[in-house]
Amino acid sequence: MKIIAIHNTLWTHYKGDMYSRIYKRLEATNQYDFSVIHLATTEHGRSVLGNADLNEHQYPYEVLFDTDLEKVSSKSKTTHLLKRVIYHRPQLIYLNGYYDVSYWAVIVYAKTKGIKIIIDSESNEQSRERIWWKESLKKVILTQLDGYLCLGTKATEYLLKLGIKKEKILSTRNIGIANDKVSALYKTAYAQRNHTKERLNLPQFNFIYAGRFNPIKNLKMLIEAFGEISQTHPFSKQWGLILSGDGTEKEDLKALVQSKKLANIFFLPSCEWHEVPARYALADVAVLPSLFEPFGFLVNEALVYGMPIIVSNRCGSAYDLVKDGENGFVFEPTLKFELMEKMQTMMNQSDNLKTMGQKGQKLVEKFHPDAICEDIINAFDTVLKP
Repeated sequence: MKIIAIHNTLWTHYKGDMYSRIYKRLEATNQYDFSVIHLATTEHGRSVLGNADLNEHQYPYEVLFDTDLEKVSSKSKTTHLLKRVIYHRPQLIYLNGYYDVSYWAVIVYAKTKGIKIIIDSESNEQSRERIWWKESLKKVILTQLDGYLCLGTKATEYLLKLGIKKEKILSTRNIGIANDKVSALYKTAYAQRNHTKERLNLPQFNFIYAGRFNPIKNLKMLIEAFGEISQTHPFSKQWGLILSGDGTEKEDLKALVQSKKLANIFFLPSCEWHEVPARYALADVAVLPSLFEPFGFLVNEALVYGMPIIVSNRCGSAYDLVKDGENGFVFEPTLKFELMEKMQTMMNQSDNLKTMGQKGQKLVEKFHPDAICEDIINAFDTVLKP
């Protein structure tokens, strides 16, 4: 039986790792013929973070457009994608969501041909303002699908509210990264931690944010919170803030730091995904202050490394991977004083950071990619069973 997965971009290395695991498992059993169609190579927001790592894509795939996804018209995406779906004649289509118009066209085509459909679902009620007629249309279409792989608790709650039957939700933990790979890279870099910190002139302890620099990430408030703490906290000279990545706000954020004459804030350039663990190895506490994240894989990554986390309550991961006060803290991202309180609490208990991180490591074990791969294959079996 033929299964095709449809994904937006080749760039996403953790999806490449997951598709590779699925393909390897299915190839061993010879039960399904599995391949992937990527709409484009990358998207504009991610192109600044490096190129697609082809070594992470060990499965049969094709890329429809070798460019940024935003540069391709909806008409072109839809036309080319439908042609490839018709060519492959699958019995099951595995979609990474339902946000692209070309995906809606595939859904309509599949339903007319009796092709089963499973989707990744990452949306939750907080993601944007909900308009009643759009929600009604979404409910009509989504309830016709055959299975759902949810990005955590909040995504699951949203589907249930839309009227999706509970038995069609086939996994609630479709939220893994390549734990073993990034952990090995982190351990290698950690062995050089002291030397690298000395070379970069970093203080004894550091907070870190690693990712894109754009307004939704709420980095301006993070910088302001750290700056205000630095003026009054007795341990402020022992702590730094590392901001690793790139994006539309980077120059503005640098200007903010310079205008306020803030010390111990370090901007590191963007890097390839396999270099990111070395950035975390320089730090002690990870921070994700976003105004919205469907999940926020920064949290997975920090927990794999045994780091405590401070995360916004607008991030899906806050409800699946953070036990407030045990392996990290959750805060309201529009309230700067809450973020300051959580950061100061971490600074006051630097001797307890490793213990908190160890609790997080145990928590993230259940989201190992092998377990998620098992869930996905079980979902295929469930939907395709006679």
